[in-house]
Amino acid sequence: MNSLTQPPARQNRAALEKIAHSFRALSEPTRLLILQELKSGSKTVNELVEAIGTSQPNISKQLRVLFDGGFITKEQKGIFVHYEMQGDFVLRLCDLVCDRLNQQARASLTHYSI
Repeated sequence: MNSLTQPPARQNRAALEKIAHSFRALSEPTRLLILQELKSGSKTVNELVEAIGTSQPNISKQLRVLFDGGFITKEQKGIFVHYEMQGDFVLRLCDLVCDRLNQQARASLTHYSI
């Protein structure tokens, strides 16, 4: 049985703080843009700056949050650090959120028929 089909366990405060911390790491649009860019593969800070169009210090700050949250990995290759997704779990989580938003959008549409 996987975690989606098991009854939810009651979590203690420390566990809930850790869960909330993980969600906060995904709560900034620039971080989501970074994850969107990393879907296609490994990227350097400079490549992300060019693709996203924000400053290098901002990209570096957001990468640190994503790295500390366990959402991305980094690897030194020569003089550059390459960042990539840490597995596909964050994409699955984003898909769940997007599916829910799409359901809400469809439900809010008025449908007329005769």
